Amino acid sequence: MKYLIGLVMAFALSVQVYARQMPMEQTPRVLFAESMGASVEAEKVTPIFVAAANKFGWVVIANEVGKMTLQYNKGNGKHVVTVAVEYDTKAYQIKYVDSINMNYEVIDGVAQIHPNYNRWVFNLNKEINNLMHAR
Repeated sequence: MKYLIGLVMAFALSVQVYARQMPMEQTPRVLFAESMGASVEAEKVTPIFVAAANKFGWVVIANEVGKMTLQYNKGNGKHVVTVAVEYDTKAYQIKYVDSINMNYEVIDGVAQIHPNYNRWVFNLNKEINNLMHAR
């Protein structure tokens, strides 16, 4: 009977962990809006990245030409995500850098992470696009 209870508890725990993890969605490389011109300089896009980040509570922790590093802190350090917005004169892409308490791991070659990560990055990416097309 103890064996059966232990087995049921182990199964319940594994289901709970699995439910808090899903494949990490990689954002595609996004071309800048045509209205921004044929070749986009950092001075045009960095204010857009900052404004989009600020809307959702992301903070710029590093900024260099071609790469802006953003961090999102949910719950006073309980859940932290760091991403890099890498860009050139034609396009940008948001890439995962690091996280704390987001259940990140690679399983069979596939990055897994808490489902909130995908939502947070999707919202950031969508806002960047909205602001680009508003110009």
